[in-house]
Amino acid sequence: MSNSPNLELRHEFLNGLRENELVEKLLEHLPDNIYFFVKDSRFRFMMSNRIFWERMGLTQGEQIIGKTDDDFFWALQAETYRQDDAIVLSGTPQIDKLEIIPTADGLVDWYRTTKIPIRGKDGGIAGLIGITHDLRSAHSATQPYRTMEPVIEHILQHYAEPIHTEQLAELAGMSLPRFTRRFKREFQVTPGRYLAMVRLNVTCRLLATTAKSISDIALEAGFYDHSFFTKQFVKYKGMTPKEFRARFRDMPDQKRFFPLGVVKPSPADEPRLE
Repeated sequence: MSNSPNLELRHEFLNGLRENELVEKLLEHLPDNIYFFVKDSRFRFMMSNRIFWERMGLTQGEQIIGKTDDDFFWALQAETYRQDDAIVLSGTPQIDKLEIIPTADGLVDWYRTTKIPIRGKDGGIAGLIGITHDLRSAHSATQPYRTMEPVIEHILQHYAEPIHTEQLAELAGMSLPRFTRRFKREFQVTPGRYLAMVRLNVTCRLLATTAKSISDIALEAGFYDHSFFTKQFVKYKGMTPKEFRARFRDMPDQKRFFPLGVVKPSPADEPRLE
């Protein structure tokens, strides 16, 4: 049995709709935990849903048109997004990529992002559609976040205190070896690396938004050894805390999505929980 009559029926229905009706209604009624955006082949935003452009610090949806990730994110983070986009624009979709993204308040959140290429009338790739799920605010049943949710929440609430791997394994209901393997397999970082990222991003927020001394900031974020803190900051941020403060002190709030760092540490100097 041919599907042609069905396809013709759908075509007739769609042609009868007001221009952009489907897209506008979709953007208007997406759940609050989903970020939706469209980019053209030059990495420029063409549209997004409200929660996305508000998160970028904009007051109207039209303001996002023509902007790029460089307008909203620190250079290293923007470059990471561009690299992903380039792969998608070459024709390879990105499906459910787990992303660890710094937040404006200096902590980190977990997201799953799917990006798929879209084609123009000539058949060539004209841009991409991006759909990002906020795993924390969604209280998603999606693994791995659901399993590790008590662990993540404990770290976010107690990062300034000594935290031991054994505590986290108990919160996850796993043996220590299994927890360590599972955490690294699912999140591509060790528990110690994740804690270090949280602490470093807290220091970024405090450096950029307060006049507190660097020593006090290190202690407030959970770094009890100042020299170790400075070494880790330089390694993962690419500059000293003092240089960071000078560079980002007056940056608007919507651009304070501080980088997590791109250096992959060797096992010898991987941050440890303490």
